[in-house]
Amino acid sequence: MTFLINGYTISIDGKDIGTLKTKEEAEDVLAEVKKPFLAPKEEDSNIKEVNFLQNVKIVEKLSPLSTIKDRKEILSLIQKGTEEIETHIVEPGENYWTIADKYNISVDDLIEANTEKDPENILPGDKINLVVLKPLMTVKTIEETEYEKEIEYDLKVEYDETMYKNEKKVKTKGTPGKSRVVEKIIKHNGVEVDRQIVKEELISKPVDKLIVKGTKQRPLTIATGSFTTPTRGSISSRFGQRWGRMHRGIDIAAKVGTPIKAADGGTVTYSGNRGSYGKLVEINHGNGYVTRYGHCSKIHVNNGQKVSKGQIVALVGNTGRTTGPHLHFEVIKNGVHQNPSNYLSR
Repeated sequence: MTFLINGYTISIDGKDIGTLKTKEEAEDVLAEVKKPFLAPKEEDSNIKEVNFLQNVKIVEKLSPLSTIKDRKEILSLIQKGTEEIETHIVEPGENYWTIADKYNISVDDLIEANTEKDPENILPGDKINLVVLKPLMTVKTIEETEYEKEIEYDLKVEYDETMYKNEKKVKTKGTPGKSRVVEKIIKHNGVEVDRQIVKEELISKPVDKLIVKGTKQRPLTIATGSFTTPTRGSISSRFGQRWGRMHRGIDIAAKVGTPIKAADGGTVTYSGNRGSYGKLVEINHGNGYVTRYGHCSKIHVNNGQKVSKGQIVALVGNTGRTTGPHLHFEVIKNGVHQNPSNYLSR
């Protein structure tokens, strides 16, 4: 004889899953299914809606006593469901631990499902097998999160005909703007499936960065800020201590009459004989730098004359205190002698 009692059957999309003695037990099972997803994982977010993706009903019906199950048994059946194999494509920055966390599975299970792969060496684009428990119900949650978003500023350029080419200055420093964003996050069983901006409110507008660039052609006699090697030849004596005295420049050995060129544009501030230098040319480059060219055989420029970078200003000679024909070349920065080798480009 079959004993029938009033039972409460949980139905998913028209398919009966199990029957419990009371409606309260059935409702408690459904509440337990939803429970893990009631607390948002995202900071500053709130759960706005929790429901089932499937059509879930509690149906009162006469049922054989032998079919009545306890709540734990039905809850386990709903939560565990069936095992399915899925494939995940590895994205940049992912590893086994982040993938396992994303799908709520253990790292050990992930390793077991991918025995041919090295867990420490996966690359973007790799396919990873997942043994995923497919619950019989999908809990859909809608979260709302609110945050401030930075709005990037644009870069604008203005041109100034009073500034030289290759000169530029920042007229306005760029400042990012801000907006307050309200976003809706949709998850299925805790896994994000969609994200939508519900509202975006401007807090402050970005201020564009404004750069001014020059268009004026730079005169050749204006210093470029870099030096070129003033003559052809090899360095016969370097900057530093020499014979117990400080050698304040470098010597470039060359034949008498070899052209000497201005290392950069500037104004001639000395042209003539000066003691041990012999015939000397001194150029002030107008940017804190002065260069000197000593032991010349012949000078081609005069005091006060403006010269351009690479212009011939003298010829190599053997005047003053020397042991042979060469150019003695000095670089002075703000009154202090520098090692010319640190400045020269060929």
